[in-house]
Amino acid sequence: MKRFVFLLAATVMTVILASGCAEPARTDGTVTAWIGENNEMFMKCSDGVTRKLSAPMKDILSISETDVVGLTQANQVLSVKRDGSGYSILSANATEEEIAGQTDRTFQLEAGKLTVGDTVVSEKAAAAATDGILLYWVNREDNGYTLMYQGIPGKEKEAAERALHVPKSISVPEPISLCVTGEAIALTGTDRSITVIRLDDGKVQGFPPSGQLTVAACMADNRLYRYTGTETLPWMLETIQNDAIQLSTVTPAPANTPAPTLVPTVTPRPTAVRTAAPTAAPRDEQSDGIIYKGARGSTVRRIQRRLQELGYPVGYADGDYGEQTQVAVNLFYDAIHVRERSYITPHMRSKLFARNAPEYDPYMPLQKGDRGLSVLYMQMMLKKIGYDPVKLDGIYGEMTIKAVAEYQKLIGYVPAEKEVPGEYASHELLEKLLGPEPTTTPTAVPTETPKPTAQPTAAPAPTAAPTDTPTPAPTPVSNTNL
Repeated sequence: MKRFVFLLAATVMTVILASGCAEPARTDGTVTAWIGENNEMFMKCSDGVTRKLSAPMKDILSISETDVVGLTQANQVLSVKRDGSGYSILSANATEEEIAGQTDRTFQLEAGKLTVGDTVVSEKAAAAATDGILLYWVNREDNGYTLMYQGIPGKEKEAAERALHVPKSISVPEPISLCVTGEAIALTGTDRSITVIRLDDGKVQGFPPSGQLTVAACMADNRLYRYTGTETLPWMLETIQNDAIQLSTVTPAPANTPAPTLVPTVTPRPTAVRTAAPTAAPRDEQSDGIIYKGARGSTVRRIQRRLQELGYPVGYADGDYGEQTQVAVNLFYDAIHVRERSYITPHMRSKLFARNAPEYDPYMPLQKGDRGLSVLYMQMMLKKIGYDPVKLDGIYGEMTIKAVAEYQKLIGYVPAEKEVPGEYASHELLEKLLGPEPTTTPTAVPTETPKPTAQPTAAPAPTAAPTDTPTPAPTPVSNTNL
């Protein structure tokens, strides 16, 4: 089965992570907050009890001496007491300035330069995280990558105590992100593997990739959480691995903790909550056979497992039709040239379980008129490297055609006969644009080399194809609606 590393999430997250402010989990060593099941915020509070805030979260912003501050998916900034005794809404509809004002700015990381205040800590940092006392970062060395740390100014005494069991200058994989909780440091590698470094005894443990879009991970309550993300939701729970690592002290998993004392009055986004309130177990499909986003049950789980078999980034097959499942469903709709929608039709299911169901190909060719998530991914990467399609709308229109045409010039792509520049994004082009090492510098167009022959003056055989005839693009396939 094909397995590709698709860089959408990495593309989105690179900008977010570079500033050193966005985190799926934060800690000050005593209190830890993280985004867990159903994207709700879980907190290991100052009294040692784990509680949750029942509202879908977008980000964990900061931890102070009195509160934990988070951002909900409804764009509300919430402040929760460290002991879990209550919460307050700091902003009902937060602006970018309000969010920035509540975000931890202990350090900044941009283009390899890591700074704390006016002090430059490193000029070759690849990732960084802090627990408010120690600053951890990964240095890019000539022979690989090394984990480093030092105390935050003004916290020297606490830093000396905390650093007793933390290994320093150990070799680690090339990172996408670094995240620290009260239990461990979690490094997410470019190959989507996870390296966990325990803070109680310094032991290191590695975990293989579990998904193609993983951009971050954290250890909390003795469970390994992995995250993916989109342009609008930087952290979306991808998988949870129980008994991932044995720690000396174990708090019961969140599912076994007492009923939460924090019940916010915020109303989550409509797509994140079932509006119906059935008295029986939730149904996973309607009488017309359509399965809607938000459904749960065995049918959803079977669909998730089939998407996994085909390589689509569905995440954990938990029977819950949520955000990550919707990403995989949209990509499958793209693959069968059907307009995306937030539900699963009987036609889509028949295509999904067919023997000839298309496997996931992040470099699936696109053309003028196409719409969907795959087009959006291409637009995002084009913009990132300087070929702005103006609108990130998932529509392969005129401005996107112009951006693709400019990128074709960069990589030396020669359109086929009668092919209009920019109107067709080939598999080769998308692999150069979206692959692990995107092509961002001009590629020399190879000169034509004459075919060796014993008689240079002889005409080529009639059946030999001219060496300068470009390969025609595949026949365009129009999008169809059900």
